[in-house]
Amino acid sequence: MTVSLYVGDPDSGPPLGSVPAMLTARSRSDTVETYQLAERLYDRLVGSGTYLVLVFDDEVMPIAANFDIGEW
Repeated sequence: MTVSLYVGDPDSGPPLGSVPAMLTARSRSDTVETYQLAERLYDRLVGSGTYLVLVFDDEVMPIAANFDIGEW
């Protein structure tokens, strides 16, 4: 598995209130496809109840979110 995490500048507000980040994961396994890895990561991040998660496809279109993103 290869994982890249890019973290932006924190939004104003309480300490550790909101920090934009982008996580990119690629499976290097012969038995686990990248989409399966992405589904597992999404389920665990959303399941923690701590993160707002927005998922994009390869063409940068949103395909899943655990919050209302409105019209895209």
